[in-house]
Amino acid sequence: MGKTVSLLKPLNKTKLYEEIVEQLKNRIINRDIAPGEKLPAERTLAQMLTVNRSTVRAALGKLESMGLVEIRHGEGVYVKDYLESGSLELVKDLLFKNNALDMDVFKNLMDLRQLLVPEMAYCAAQNRTDKDLARLESLVSETDEKSIGNRDMRLHHLIARASGNVLYVVLLNAFTSQMNEYYDLYFSDMENRANTLVFHKDIYQAIKNREPDKAKQIMKDVLKSAVGKILDMLS
Repeated sequence: MGKTVSLLKPLNKTKLYEEIVEQLKNRIINRDIAPGEKLPAERTLAQMLTVNRSTVRAALGKLESMGLVEIRHGEGVYVKDYLESGSLELVKDLLFKNNALDMDVFKNLMDLRQLLVPEMAYCAAQNRTDKDLARLESLVSETDEKSIGNRDMRLHHLIARASGNVLYVVLLNAFTSQMNEYYDLYFSDMENRANTLVFHKDIYQAIKNREPDKAKQIMKDVLKSAVGKILDMLS
């Protein structure tokens, strides 16, 4: 408990509930507060942070929903091991520990994307509707290279929706929310923009013709190439 007290800082922002969540979340992810450690009592935390108990209670509830703590009524609040209980909400915090990109976690994210998205394309080729196809055709018919990054994000979103699996859409959203600046980096290269236009036409044709294996392979190849180039740019 002593270490926890020394790590917490006075609050000076208007959104007190969010700052409490951020402070404790960062300490837990960085292992400054170890799994199994008991947090100070609600009343003590409120006094330490000069807020009311309801604000602390709301923050602890949020941390529990994220899988970071366990509230044991009558016993106290205990830190959980986020590697065993953490949710997708932690992706950004793991990716940017201490406000710096963690390259190991970034590579993990890219590996996961390369497993998930080709399967998404496979399902889209099997399950797409005429309406899905019309949306894809409209997008692919655009040729302006200046907007290719936004169109590529939109294309992946349409493919996820065409897969018929709503979880593909949700998981893709989680990836995309962390990738915006890397999209900009990748599409700053003229060759990458030109290759992406070809990719859009190829993946569209595979989905149109209901060729799931071909759609999967096209997506796998383009992701492998793109990830390699992004990692080179970041190194």
